[in-house]
Formats: sequence, structure tokens, C-alpha cells
Amino acid sequence: MKSLILVLMLLWGNMAFAHQPDVSSVVLSKTEKGQLLLQISSSLTAFQTEVNYHNEKNAYKTPEEFQNLVLAHFGKTFSIIVNETDTLKFVNPIVLLGHETKIVAEITGLPKTVHKINVQSKLFQEIHHSQSALIFLIDGLPTSKDYVLSEENEHEISIALHEGKWELIAPAISSNLKYMLLVLLVVVVAMVLNMIRKRRITQN
Repeated sequence: MKSLILVLMLLWGNMAFAHQPDVSSVVLSKTEKGQLLLQISSSLTAFQTEVNYHNEKNAYKTPEEFQNLVLAHFGKTFSIIVNETDTLKFVNPIVLLGHETKIVAEITGLPKTVHKINVQSKLFQEIHHSQSALIFLIDGLPTSKDYVLSEENEHEISIALHEGKWELIAPAISSNLKYMLLVLLVVVVAMVLNMIRKRRITQN
């Protein structure tokens, strides 16, 4: 069944990603030999946009130089952390060029038991309305593709396994945001107290 899903995803990817720079996918799969693979797919235009944005003009002259810049960008902007402690490693990543361009790498470091997964992919964050579907094709993990990395979640998502299904983990409020909310609360309370004081003075 998962093999069929993978075939359908690849066929859909060839049609969708080849001409839409704001659409991409992150697929984690397992081969028949047990090898874990990461595949990130999008249009060639999307990869060119990011490489051009993050590098000097005429930063590459050959396909090999472009591929190296893509991999350098990938290394800086993509990560997967499992169970809050295990950072996956991506071994021997390669770039397959085409109208639909792909980054493919072997995954190592995946623990036998998975409780939570955090995925951060800022590969295409400079592209307006960029959306990347997160898909699992690994035995023991749900295949749901309901989760999308986008501008709305700052291209980062955390999910947890619960009763055989993925559930979204709400992002924790940062200390800076907590401080801002506290300051805002103090300001609002002060304004309300000041209004009450002025009203009492007026009534007297």
C-alpha cells in the first residue's frame, strides 16, 4: 500500500512541482532493503530563487556549482529532531536537477520508537506563500499528509504520535513573547485603573 502511495506521490509531484515554485514536499520513506531516505521536491525555479537570494550574483557557472550551493543551503535550513533529543543525519545528499528538482539523502539516527518529531524546513522561505507537504512512508508511522510547513507556522512543525495518528503540538510561547504579553497586561490594567480614577474625580 505504501509503495502505491509513493508511486502516486511521485506522479503527482512531477505534475505539481515542475511549474509551481511555491509548492514542495518533504517525504521520508523506507526502501525494501530497509534504507531510510529523505526526498525534498520542488521546481527548479524554487531552488534557483533561493540560491540566487542567498549568494552573490553569478555565484555559479556550472550545474555542479549550483548543486553544491543547493546542498549548502539545505544543510543550513533543514533539520529533523525526533523525541526532542535525536537529530537525524542526512548522509550523502545529492541534487537531481530537472524541471522538478530533488534533494535525496539517506537518513540515519532514527530511533526504533518514535514519540515526537520536529521538522524545520526554511529551504524556500523567501518564496511568497511557500508550502511544503510533510509525508511519511515508513512502517509504523502514519502516512498522513495533512501537515504543511508554511509561512503561518514559520516553516516549522512539531507532531506527536497518539493512538496511531499524528497530532499537532502547539508551539510553546517564547520567553520574549511572555514578557511582551506581561508588559501589555500591565499597560492595560494601568489604563483601566486610570480611567476609573478619572471617572471618580469627575463624579466628585
